[in-house]
Amino acid sequence: MRTSPARILAALAAVTLGATLLAGCEAALPSRQPDAVGTVGEVSTSDGVTVLSFVPDAGYEYFLGTLFWVDDSVEVIGPEGVSVDASEIVLGAEVEVWTEACAESFPVQCDVVAVRWTGPTL
Repeated sequence: MRTSPARILAALAAVTLGATLLAGCEAALPSRQPDAVGTVGEVSTSDGVTVLSFVPDAGYEYFLGTLFWVDDSVEVIGPEGVSVDASEIVLGAEVEVWTEACAESFPVQCDVVAVRWTGPTL
C-alpha cells in the first residue's frame, strides 16, 4: 500500500500544528532581565496568595525586606522550566522576580509580574 503525497503533507501539517499549539502552552516570562534576584527567606500561603519574604543578592539591595505577594495572576516558573503554583516554592529557594510599579517605601512594595524559581528544591 502506497501513501499519497497529499496524505503525507496532511500528516506533516497536523504534526506541525500540534507542535505549535504545545509550544504555545509553555510558560512565558518577560523578555527583559529580572528586576530582583535573591533567596526566599520565608514563605506563607493563605487564601490563594503566597507571600515570599525576599533576601536580595548583591546588587539588588533595593528590594531588601520586600514581601512579594504572588497570586494566580502571576506567572511562576519552577526549576524544571514549567509553570508551578507559587505555594510550591520552598524556604531558601533562589528566585528571579519581574515587577511592574513599585511604591517608594521601605521596604519597597511592588506589583509582581513573574517569578522564576531557579533552585534549590527539596
